[in-house]
Amino acid sequence: MREHVRVPRQRVLVPLRWSDTDVYGHVNNVMILRLLEEARVAALGEDWLNSAQQGSGTALLVARQEVEYLAPLTYQVAPVPIDLWVTRIGASDFELGYEVLDEGVIYARAETTLFTFDQVGQRPRRLTEPERKQLLDWAGDPIRWRRRREKTAAPR
Repeated sequence: MREHVRVPRQRVLVPLRWSDTDVYGHVNNVMILRLLEEARVAALGEDWLNSAQQGSGTALLVARQEVEYLAPLTYQVAPVPIDLWVTRIGASDFELGYEVLDEGVIYARAETTLFTFDQVGQRPRRLTEPERKQLLDWAGDPIRWRRRREKTAAPR
């Protein structure tokens, strides 16, 4: 019997476009979210993302995203590496962690909460065993936020 090998991080190389930059020459914060989306689509692949088009009635939807920008990313011709891994698995949802990095510099860390959605019933649906198995194969450490502070209520 073949031994199962767990590969928590998936690396996707995402090309930058000149139009991704802002007036300061940095890749704009909104464009970072687009880069994360492109990496997520490439990493999850057809099994996850084309199921709605194949008549299964299931969609994979974003419920929440959080990004911590650590260093300015400037335009480069070479694609930027983005590492992805699963940080949490729930009954119908899961979280993906990301690092946008290159040459030892981490430009951004992020996390996206995704959930499987039954389009016919218009409600979340439980993850299937094959989906859960794939997610477990990609399971890794939680995001270590660098600048997270305790939240307090705003003064009134």
